[in-house]
Amino acid sequence: MSRIISEQEKIEFSSTNKIGLLSTVGPDNMPHITLISSISAKSEDELMWGEFTHGLSKIYIKDNPKTGFLIINEARVFWRGTADHYDTAVTGEDIEMYNNQPLFRYNSYLGIGVVHYMKLKNLLGGNKLPMKGIIKGALLGRLFKKSITPSLDGGTKLNHVAAGLANDISSLKFLSYLDDNGYPVIVPVIQAAVRDGGRIFIPLTAFAEELSKIAPGSKAALYVCNLKLESVLLQGVFCGIEKKSGIKAAIFDIEKVYNSMLPVVGYCTDEPYKLVH
Repeated sequence: MSRIISEQEKIEFSSTNKIGLLSTVGPDNMPHITLISSISAKSEDELMWGEFTHGLSKIYIKDNPKTGFLIINEARVFWRGTADHYDTAVTGEDIEMYNNQPLFRYNSYLGIGVVHYMKLKNLLGGNKLPMKGIIKGALLGRLFKKSITPSLDGGTKLNHVAAGLANDISSLKFLSYLDDNGYPVIVPVIQAAVRDGGRIFIPLTAFAEELSKIAPGSKAALYVCNLKLESVLLQGVFCGIEKKSGIKAAIFDIEKVYNSMLPVVGYCTDEPYKLVH
C-alpha cells in the first residue's frame, strides 16, 4: 500500500457533495464503471460504500474482489486508487449512518440496504485536476476531429442521445483499464471527444504519460456523465496513440454500450434505445 488515508482525507471523503466512481472487473476481464458517490473512509486503510441499487458491479465483486476507485470533491481535488472488496453488512451503525443522510432519510422508495467494505491497496492524489490541459484538449479535439482516423465499423455503436452526451464539452469522462496486477485503474479523460459513433479519441493534453503506457489492445471502459446525472458506459478496446496534424491522441474503440441510468439499466443492442438485460 502506498500510504494510508489521512484524517483530512477522511473528512473530504465523507462529503455528500462529491463524485465517487467504482470500477470492477467482469467475467470477460472487462472493466465496468459505476457511480458510487457514497464511497467514504471507514478507517485509515479501509473504504466503504452503500448499495443504492443492485447492478452489475455488485455482482462482479462477488467473483473478483479487485476494484479501482476515484473521488473528486467540489474544489476539483481528486484521489484515486485500488482496493480489495472483502465484506458486506445489512445491519449496524454504517447502515444507519447512510440511511440518516438527507438523500436517503427522506426517500420513501429506495435506501441503502447493504454496505460494502474494501481494504485499501493503493492511494494516489490529493491534487487538483489539470484543468488547463483538459480545456486545451477539449478545444483541440473539436478543432482537429476530422484529422483522427475514423472507426473501422462505420461508427454505428452510439445513438444520437449517447453521442450527444459523450461529445458535450461539459460532460465528465473517465477511462478505466487493468493494471499489470489485474486491478482496474480510473483516469480522468474529461477532454475526450467523439470521432464517430464507434470511436472516442483523447487528446494527450492531460495524463499523457499514463495514457501512453496503456498497452494497445487492452480492454477498457469509458464512463460519461453530466451534472444532471445522465450517464452512459462504453466498453471496448484501447487502441493506442495516434498522431495527426501535430496532435497526439489516445484512441478508444467502442464495442458495447451500457445504459447506466435508472429506472432501466442494461446493454443496448444495435437498435436505438433497445436494451438487453
